[in-house]
Amino acid sequence: MILYLVRHGEAQLNALGILHSRNYNDNPLTDRGRLEAAAAALLLHRMGVNGTVFTSPLLRARQTAGCISPNYKVDDRLREIDMGEWELKKISELPFDNYRKDPVRYYPPGGESMDSVMSRIDDFLEFTRSINEKVVIAVSHWHPIATAVALITGLPLSNIYKLRISTGSITAIDLESNDLLLLNLSPLRVLRSLGFSDSEIMMECSK
Repeated sequence: MILYLVRHGEAQLNALGILHSRNYNDNPLTDRGRLEAAAAALLLHRMGVNGTVFTSPLLRARQTAGCISPNYKVDDRLREIDMGEWELKKISELPFDNYRKDPVRYYPPGGESMDSVMSRIDDFLEFTRSINEKVVIAVSHWHPIATAVALITGLPLSNIYKLRISTGSITAIDLESNDLLLLNLSPLRVLRSLGFSDSEIMMECSK
């Protein structure tokens, strides 16, 4: 069983360097984010990847999932880490360097711990194994995807900021062998390199 983890496309607050983890109907995709979502959908479809699509309840993730399949299912375990007192604040105004060095120790004041994220992502991975499908697609956020990679590879949670997981990227895990198959693959970069125009890519979201 292969789990394809798709990070949502760029959202408005991503572009401004502002943290957002609540208010599930706020913070839509930017024009670039919609293009990244369309690219992820197009590349998955061209690869023959078809399966149940689960998504975080946040708007930017649901919009991305909608490009992949209109029949996505919302799963709260895929939501972004709760930013607590850092919610809606600029990263540049926060002690974010400490957080990057060790998010286990320096998690957001009043926010969600990495142990909590690990628990719900581990639960989602076990759930995915249990549904006995060949392919599952999950649209989520940086923290949940990085946590899934850490769980599979044994990377300490305190070191997950060593991972790069860009907006619109695809990460793939074989849940039978616990192998990391893809990390931070950029569908937009791949499709452009193959000669697809942005307008051709965007058509995938209008189907």
